[in-house]
Amino acid sequence: MKSIVEAYLVQELMREREAKFRSRATRIEAEPVLIRTASRRDRRRLRRLAELDSAPEPTGTMLIAERAGELVAALPLGGGRAIADPFEPTAEVVSLLELRRTQIAA
Repeated sequence: MKSIVEAYLVQELMREREAKFRSRATRIEAEPVLIRTASRRDRRRLRRLAELDSAPEPTGTMLIAERAGELVAALPLGGGRAIADPFEPTAEVVSLLELRRTQIAA
């Protein structure tokens, strides 16, 4: 009987955790995104973002994306791959950065 109750509790905790995660992801994705060119003041934040993404420290002019004042992704204007916070949903944000880089290059 005890193992049935434990299994039920574990399942309920997992459902609750998944629901919280989905709710948070939806709320985060609904936040407006600010895309701009990075300044010198952003250098430390870019370094931290690169560390989170296990990427080399970015160099050159970077486009950055902020959500709720937090740096979530960056893309070098001169070409190269984006760096992004692996703990945030950023696929759509990176697509926006790539689109903006294309617009600037045209």
